[in-house]
Amino acid sequence: MPPVDWAGMAQRSPVGELLRDPALLGLAGLALVVPVWFLAGPGGGAVSWGIQAALDVSIVVFARQLQAHGGTDRHRRRFWRAMAVAGLLCAVGDGTQTVVMVADPGAAVSIVQSLCVVCAMTLMAVVMLRHPLGDGGRQRMRLWLDAGAVLIGVAVFLWYFSIGAELDSPRLGDRLAAAAGAVVMLVIVLGVLKLILSGTAPFTRQAGIAGCVGVGGTAVGTSVAAILTGATDARIEAVASLLPCILTVASLRVQGIQQRRPAGHAEARQRRFSVMPYVAVVATELLGIVALHVAGADARTWGVAVGIVVITAVVLTRQLIAFHDNDRLLTDLDRSMLELHRLHDALRHQATHDALTGLANRALLTERLAAIDTAAQLSVLVIDLDGFKQVNDVHGHHAGDALLVEVARRLEAPAGPDALVARLGGDEFALLLPGVDADAAHHRAASISAAITLPCHLPGTVAHVGASIGVATGTPADADALLRRADAEMYRRKRQVRLAVPT
Repeated sequence: MPPVDWAGMAQRSPVGELLRDPALLGLAGLALVVPVWFLAGPGGGAVSWGIQAALDVSIVVFARQLQAHGGTDRHRRRFWRAMAVAGLLCAVGDGTQTVVMVADPGAAVSIVQSLCVVCAMTLMAVVMLRHPLGDGGRQRMRLWLDAGAVLIGVAVFLWYFSIGAELDSPRLGDRLAAAAGAVVMLVIVLGVLKLILSGTAPFTRQAGIAGCVGVGGTAVGTSVAAILTGATDARIEAVASLLPCILTVASLRVQGIQQRRPAGHAEARQRRFSVMPYVAVVATELLGIVALHVAGADARTWGVAVGIVVITAVVLTRQLIAFHDNDRLLTDLDRSMLELHRLHDALRHQATHDALTGLANRALLTERLAAIDTAAQLSVLVIDLDGFKQVNDVHGHHAGDALLVEVARRLEAPAGPDALVARLGGDEFALLLPGVDADAAHHRAASISAAITLPCHLPGTVAHVGASIGVATGTPADADALLRRADAEMYRRKRQVRLAVPT
């Protein structure tokens, strides 16, 4: 037993390909250096914004590469083109802020940076929401409703933790700009998840999930870090904002690597509904409980709040159970419909094709004749093999069958892409040549005759046969007459061959 090449298998595996990519290795190294640099090292606001600007440039580069390899799908190319533009806007904003921080390390976030990021995220949100979902207007309406539910939940959290407490503060403008960016980023996360579930995403599932975590972390990372640590620290904020951005860039690189692979098995089917709106409802309910606790609500208010939470939990549970049941039923229905389509295709193929040669049979020949434009020109060839009976008699029926299969193969090559080759029965064949005049039909018949007369290498022997070919040209309106004329011409040529053979 030969030794197993574990190293070669690792190199050929998808995970191994990702682990060997220099760009991903560089991003992984940066992700390890950032916490050390900002939490235990010199840190610095200008360095943080400079790294962010460099990551934005990487997004532009990777998105342009994905656009160039987007194939003929215009929606896919539009998505990656928008991603490149969004990365460029972010690079302009973050680059501007880097210059501002170099000049004044204590400066606040500039309006240029905020506007560029909000415009970039809005562009991606619009492109995401306009991307085809494969189910027409109702699917798009569901996406917008889900997005609205998530937006409302995010707005409640931002109001409670950020905006509501700063209404009289001079930092209100900064809070509003940050909140707007966070809201649009979370809409992008919702759009990415919806595209993954719809099966029309311009990215793979792994790249999409990594992008979701990256963009979502960028939206809420700083706020979550402040809540968990109980304080606002520029060093912690830098780490909490840079690490998700590194993951976002890595997701584009993962997409580029996976996009180069040949298409393999289809990804596993995902559920047809999104739980994000229900997560937003639950999170908002929990936030309401926290707010009541902070405000010191009395027992009557707590009773109402608990009742609302319990009723909401019951309704959501019932709804999710119904969704899962419907999803399972639709999955079974899809599977049954697929099996029916396959069975229908198999039965139709059996009814319209010859079992031995795989060519069309007389039924499909009649069907195609009826479908051709009656005003078009049509040539018909009827072919009968000369010497086939002798092969059967001398070498047996298995040799005769092998000969028919070989003749069918030789007929298809010179027939042309628009022609229909059919086996009428026994050793008799027919060709439909739409749009072919009489001269071209006779030329085609000569080519077929030359192909058939070549020696046929059969199991245990070499057979030599000829072909008597009748040609008739007219219009599909006279299809039956054309077949009769071609058949009569074929028998006339066959009699000539018999008379030419010495007794």
